[in-house]
Amino acid sequence: MKRKPSLAAIALALGALAPLAYAQTAPATVKAIVAQTQLTGAERTQALAAASTALNRMSAVQGRFAQVAPDGSRSQGDIYLQRPGKMRFQYDAPSPLTIVSDGATVSVEDRSVRDVSRVPLRSTPLYYVLKRDVALERDARITRVTRSGDQLLVTARDRTGEAEGEITLQFAGPGYQLRQWTITDGQRQTTRITLSDVRAAGRLDPRLFRATAKADPTARKTR
Repeated sequence: MKRKPSLAAIALALGALAPLAYAQTAPATVKAIVAQTQLTGAERTQALAAASTALNRMSAVQGRFAQVAPDGSRSQGDIYLQRPGKMRFQYDAPSPLTIVSDGATVSVEDRSVRDVSRVPLRSTPLYYVLKRDVALERDARITRVTRSGDQLLVTARDRTGEAEGEITLQFAGPGYQLRQWTITDGQRQTTRITLSDVRAAGRLDPRLFRATAKADPTARKTR
């Protein structure tokens, strides 16, 4: 029986097959969060509503991502997102990985062994970013909401227990732009993804969201 990929391996998101991410280019720098204030009551509810609205406003975007895996290895690549449901992580060489969500299934393609592993989108934390109508307080079990300057951090777990681990979403600025997320799996292994150069993309090529799709020819080459 084929081994089911771990949460850290799936989440492109949200993170991805850390032992196979070989590129060593340093990721974009994220300002350290020094002082955090935990939000409660109406302030917490308002912050979660604003973050949900910001996610729902994301339609079709593309940009760059930088990943730090549980073992400290670093990789980067191009990200394409089209809500609801669709996302593609195209890793720069020499990483053999491509991770695609087609709206129902997350596929992890490893070209080095010509293998594709698949899990339902609903069983990954990526679901909370890509679902059609995001309402964080309703959809997930929110364990922590904190603010530090213009940054908001929301930590969530699956209410049903179908998806293991937790995800922390980091938003920045008055528009609550999604800048980073951190996924911690059931074994407490942590993968961090940081976004940069995110821009509106109109309607993206549907072929990007098929597991066998080639990289967008307009995407930037390996740095």
